[in-house]
Amino acid sequence: MDAIEPEIRPLVDALNQTGLVRTFSSCQGHFGPDEQTLVDRNHAEVRFVPADGIPTASVEKLLASVLTQFKYQHGILPVTLKGYRLYTPIDEEMVEETFVLELRPFNRFDLPDRKRADIGRAIGKVVLIIGHRNALTKPN
Repeated sequence: MDAIEPEIRPLVDALNQTGLVRTFSSCQGHFGPDEQTLVDRNHAEVRFVPADGIPTASVEKLLASVLTQFKYQHGILPVTLKGYRLYTPIDEEMVEETFVLELRPFNRFDLPDRKRADIGRAIGKVVLIIGHRNALTKPN
């Protein structure tokens, strides 16, 4: 699928605009009972790797900054924001390393419309945090 889902696009764009990462996969979350599959789809996420020439430490610093600012400003309710490194075995010798920024409704029993709205607001807040960070780190 080449299209980026509309609810997650602002976060994908904000991450790419940092110049530190290159996104390659995203999902805006699918919360309705009719949208569920064997795989848990009750969250939104963006997956990315360091941009060309960018050290992993710079990406880790970006994630740490975004995560701590989000928690400081907004807590963990109604959405938890997680960032982590994902290791995926490709074959017997190779393991792919990617980063994931995940937004998950705190209360899995909330109604789908409530989860969608909460995730949408949280995406907006993360985009603002990244935008503010970018403004502070860009040379004048």
